[in-house]
Amino acid sequence: MTKEQAMNVRYGEEIHYGDCKKVVGPRGGITIAQVRVRPSGKCQTWKTRPSEFRLPVKYGLYNSYTIDHTNKDHFHLASECPLNKEE
Repeated sequence: MTKEQAMNVRYGEEIHYGDCKKVVGPRGGITIAQVRVRPSGKCQTWKTRPSEFRLPVKYGLYNSYTIDHTNKDHFHLASECPLNKEE
């Protein structure tokens, strides 16, 4: 995820964390393993540190987290998910 993507993400848009996997079981059943988070606020930026940003996200019912410049490589937009490219 880039800073521009974080600034343009809309409330309620889906973001995936980590590696998304599609597991095919022994009888042909497909299980999709992905961690989905959603933005819970506006992306914060600073004039004095132009490369840094912070986007608050919500995971599950009670857990909150932030996407920032240090962990942005672990996240991707749902529209850019590698599972969508396989189909």
